[in-house]
Amino acid sequence: MTSPLPLPPDPFPTVNAQTLSAGTVLHRNHLSAFRSAQFNPCKGQPTRFAPFLDAAGGCVATLYAATSRQAAAFETIFHDIDPAARFKTVRLNNVEARTASTISPKRDLPLAALFAPDLKLWGIDRGQIIDTPKSSYARTVLWAKAIHKARPDLDGMIWTSRQCDPERCLVLFEDRIGEDDFEVIEEIDVGKDDDFLLEMRRFGQRAGITIIA
Repeated sequence: MTSPLPLPPDPFPTVNAQTLSAGTVLHRNHLSAFRSAQFNPCKGQPTRFAPFLDAAGGCVATLYAATSRQAAAFETIFHDIDPAARFKTVRLNNVEARTASTISPKRDLPLAALFAPDLKLWGIDRGQIIDTPKSSYARTVLWAKAIHKARPDLDGMIWTSRQCDPERCLVLFEDRIGEDDFEVIEEIDVGKDDDFLLEMRRFGQRAGITIIA
């Protein structure tokens, strides 16, 4: 059995970094109330690595993205499906309320690497910080806060998707990089694009998930 995630050490140890090159295509599947490259200002439900406050008590707005359209879908609309559930379903209105955006950074992004060897450097593994349920978020977000504090030169963090490996996910910090640092390549209103909705259905079918009215 995997042991619980410990509190992050203080001072925080060495952080291995990986550079995401300018022009890398990133995918998002976000509520349509948000713009394609808009950061979340600590609103909504807690996530694995957000929200958290900086040393001055201010919100560190964040942006999540993935390296494929399918990974973005599994990390959002299909994220909370229990693999053991007899019937795996997602409501159509929840899918249609979203926008699928493709963006790319205008500059290289140095990111904290949260891959298996990098986690081992800290004495932890994926089972403690990445492959964990929502009930662990109060602890995992503390590691994001600690990494943010320890490395002011990094724009965010990157890891292998829990929901759609071997694709990668990343979270970016708005006090390091902003909306204007991205080029918006494409925006698709899911509720108005039948072809895209069909693609979402195919993604879900891969995992036995059905989109229902």
